[in-house]
Amino acid sequence: MLPTKGRIQMLKHSSYAHLGRLLLTSMLLVALSTLAVAQLRYTVNRPILRTTQTYVQPAPPSNVQDDTVPDGAVQDDKMPEVVFTPQHSVPISWETDFEYAKRTAELSARCLLIYLYADHDQDIPLDFANLPIIPACRNFETVVLDDTFVRAGLDWFVPLKLPMDALITDEDGIEQSIYTLPGFEHMLGYPGLVVMDFARRDMPYYGEVVGILPFLHGDSPNAKQTDVFLNLPPGTLTQRTLTYAVRIHPDKPLSSDGIPAPIVVQLSTEHAVFQAERGILGHHNFGVRSYQAKAVLGGGMPSEICAQSRPGLGLFEGAISCMRAWRNSSAHWVIARKYHTHYGYDMTLGRNGAWYAVGFFIH
Repeated sequence: MLPTKGRIQMLKHSSYAHLGRLLLTSMLLVALSTLAVAQLRYTVNRPILRTTQTYVQPAPPSNVQDDTVPDGAVQDDKMPEVVFTPQHSVPISWETDFEYAKRTAELSARCLLIYLYADHDQDIPLDFANLPIIPACRNFETVVLDDTFVRAGLDWFVPLKLPMDALITDEDGIEQSIYTLPGFEHMLGYPGLVVMDFARRDMPYYGEVVGILPFLHGDSPNAKQTDVFLNLPPGTLTQRTLTYAVRIHPDKPLSSDGIPAPIVVQLSTEHAVFQAERGILGHHNFGVRSYQAKAVLGGGMPSEICAQSRPGLGLFEGAISCMRAWRNSSAHWVIARKYHTHYGYDMTLGRNGAWYAVGFFIH
């Protein structure tokens, strides 16, 4: 048996060795974690590309007799040549018949994306004679629609391409401009994009226009704005238009990045209607709304922003105007720029011709 002092010395060495092994293990785990995070960041930030494999049969050396390979066959010892093909390599399969495209959207439970375009073969309305709407459409088709992320967003839609002067036959057999259909009036006669929802049969806005992106003043949206438009959350036309105005703001507010909880969206709609009917702007009955939201969601911190556009603006410009008003108010911007776990945005046209917008949040 070792003396007591010897046993203590051995225990010390054993403890040092154990600590050394723990230290090395910890350093190894840290290194592996760092590599994993780096790989994840690299993967997330890479653009998604579809790949196709093309097998190329190399020519035999001149001094060797070629062994015939049947057409379409691949020799096992030949390495495939991998060709990366962007998602936008395939042309868009535009439908050209309105009723057929609607039926296709209904049967496939998808939204209908209508692109109303202008070209030199049409009779351009006199109101747009001096606006560059034809170059805007050409730029949209050749540049914006060639963007990889925009093409990916189109997968959720049945795409329909119609000229601005397209005529639609109503139930009585009378031909009328497509801009006379419900919801299309918010395009103000401009070319651009219109979305009709045939994906959510159980919602009150099924079959209605739920999105507009007019090329106002002859300006087409860029790829980022179009990508935001194609990926808006479900909702009514006014809810989605106001959410679009928030998401494309250059200062990148985060208030619409959470969950559009139905109770929060409903409360924002009710207060927008309340203001519009009375022609007043304010946070009336905010305590009641807060109580109702917290009762459904189980608590949280409520907040709210309200805005009023100047009279006479269309829906699209009204939404942009309200978002601009929030940005110019330090008290409202503090709320609008923050992330909230649950949000609701909506707007309503008042009798005075002004739009009343509300953002209601629970965090």
